[in-house]
Amino acid sequence: MLMMSNKKWSGRIVDPPAPPHDFFSNMPADIREMLELQENITDSQPMDPPSLEIMMLHHLMIILVTLFGNTLLIYVIYKNNAVLRRKRVTPVQMLMLHMCAADILFALISVGPTMAITATVPFFYGPNLLCKLTKFLQVIPMYASSFLLVAISADRYQAICRPLASMKSSIYNRPALYSGIAWTAAILFSTPQLYLFEKRNGDCSENYTTALQYQLYVCLFNSVVWLLPSAIAGWLYLCVCKAVWKSTSFSSSLRNNMKKMEHMKLTEKNGGMQAHHKGATMQCVELDRRRVQTVKLTLTIVAANFVLWAPFCITSVIDAVWPTAINSTFATYIMFFGNLNSCMNPWLWFHFNRKQLKRACPCRKSSEPLIQSRPGGGAEEDHAPTEFTMEMAVNSESNRSD
Repeated sequence: MLMMSNKKWSGRIVDPPAPPHDFFSNMPADIREMLELQENITDSQPMDPPSLEIMMLHHLMIILVTLFGNTLLIYVIYKNNAVLRRKRVTPVQMLMLHMCAADILFALISVGPTMAITATVPFFYGPNLLCKLTKFLQVIPMYASSFLLVAISADRYQAICRPLASMKSSIYNRPALYSGIAWTAAILFSTPQLYLFEKRNGDCSENYTTALQYQLYVCLFNSVVWLLPSAIAGWLYLCVCKAVWKSTSFSSSLRNNMKKMEHMKLTEKNGGMQAHHKGATMQCVELDRRRVQTVKLTLTIVAANFVLWAPFCITSVIDAVWPTAINSTFATYIMFFGNLNSCMNPWLWFHFNRKQLKRACPCRKSSEPLIQSRPGGGAEEDHAPTEFTMEMAVNSESNRSD
């Protein structure tokens, strides 16, 4: 059997002796074919890395699809508010607009510079200040997108699980505050990029002093940009789902009671009370339907963010801690999945709001009656107090039922 490792002799590493000339010729045919096949497998080249054209095409498609989807989402939101004569966007719409801004910035200042740097590797055509500024701006949308998902989760938690506290504060100030905190935190967490990157030997590269510093920063970056936001959002939505389940159970029992009342013989004096209870039941049912739809939408966006960024973040951490564990070409292909998140968010919104997408189509004539706003206030202001009042009543009744 051939030796596959070197031998150590007298402190020197020497190559094994070569086999005789007729060594293979005297072997049986089946053993010789097996050894030749093993040699071919050993000498085979690893999978080829993606070509420059493929990488450029990938970056270009991400930019175009992201810009188209998020621009269309912004148009649909404002078009629907114009049709419904709303003077202001809803809290969820406001946070979704911030998500659109983060995704658009990701396409322009994260993927765009990456595309330019890829085309000019190994040279960076610009001063050291431009190198630092580029690396600083590239990670801001990544942080902002994850932090805005936490802001959406916190807003839904505040509105559904704590309706009394929601009534004390403005429904518009809360999402504005959450989004402001998300953008501020994204800028602060991006500042290390200004010190970790510089232009050296014509290339814009990192200047880590030790390998431990590189491993620590990669682990912290992926934890803050992916793991911690996903964990916080998941916990908040667990609480939201419990509250929604309780409220829907209360609405179901309320509908069953109304069906029993319909079979009772009521006098004309009680007719008005029956109509009042029926109207309250319809309000609860409609509120639960809208709340469940909103929770499904935002929960799906959070889950998609976790799933699409998971391969990129896990591969980055493994590559930093254990560089020989993953093939570099395989890691390059895996990391492509993270860029798809900015493309997916608008289409997830369209999937859960197909009616609004059709309503915003300029070539479609809507037969739906417009919501007339009262003098001095828009439709959104008229419905917001009712929504939060119903949330308070439903959650209070659910808590009593426990």
